[in-house]
Amino acid sequence: MKTKKPYIINIGLFLLTLITTTVVGTLSYLSFEFYNKQLPTEFIKNYLFKPENHLYGLYYSLPLLITLFAHEMGHYLMCKKYNIEATLPYFIPAPTLAGTFGAVIKIKEPFYSKKSLFDVAIAGPLLSFFLSIPILIYGISLSKIVSGPMPEGGFGLGEPLIFKLISSLLYKNLPPTTDLLIHPLAFAGWFGILVTAFNLLPIGQLDGGHILYAISPRLHNIFSYIIIGLLIISGFIFWQGWFLWAVLIMIFGTKHPPVYGDSGELGKNRIFLFILIIIVFILSFTPNPIFIK
Repeated sequence: MKTKKPYIINIGLFLLTLITTTVVGTLSYLSFEFYNKQLPTEFIKNYLFKPENHLYGLYYSLPLLITLFAHEMGHYLMCKKYNIEATLPYFIPAPTLAGTFGAVIKIKEPFYSKKSLFDVAIAGPLLSFFLSIPILIYGISLSKIVSGPMPEGGFGLGEPLIFKLISSLLYKNLPPTTDLLIHPLAFAGWFGILVTAFNLLPIGQLDGGHILYAISPRLHNIFSYIIIGLLIISGFIFWQGWFLWAVLIMIFGTKHPPVYGDSGELGKNRIFLFILIIIVFILSFTPNPIFIK
């Protein structure tokens, strides 16, 4: 008989991640509200030490955490559907630009069919992508058009296709000398899209790796070598963070554990979803997520 396990760790990590992402959100709001102004260090310290000011940080942290939670719950609920034991989401707080490394669930049993592997893997990124779109639309609508060069030492965010499509619809015929200063809410939507793209890399035991393995174990093996090579090349050309991704994937392994049980066809509906998730990846991916002026 299974005993109920306390969720103290899950709750504790969630609260810590809420704090780290809210602080990031507050700093993002400061940058947004006082763009291109030299703020004294004392002003920033006083601002951050007032709890009420961190309410502005919730513009970023709450939609982001909802998106990450939805992604992992997509996996979790599909595990429940197939009676596969899995944990509830563990959020990962981190002192990073985003305030988090995302969230994960731990699946404690092997998969016994490619259908269950496919369904569990694809549910997360589909949920996070389609949930990020309205957040991104509203966030971009709250953003500002600014002119002139980016301040020295500032950072810019790479624009995936979905971001470019939405911003071009909301802000038509922008002069080339202007730029879009994104609202913290748009930053949350952007990060949700980025997480979706990262997870859909077709390698190892990332969501994209699971999906590709369910389609073809042979293709999964071939793409493992191709993706590692592309990540290293991209690290030289676009963004050095791809080096870290390549190292992490090699540490955790590019191989996929075998799926025990039936090897039946996935069916037309899942092939349609496979095509859809490829489109989602194309819309979500950017080779240069972050760049420094």
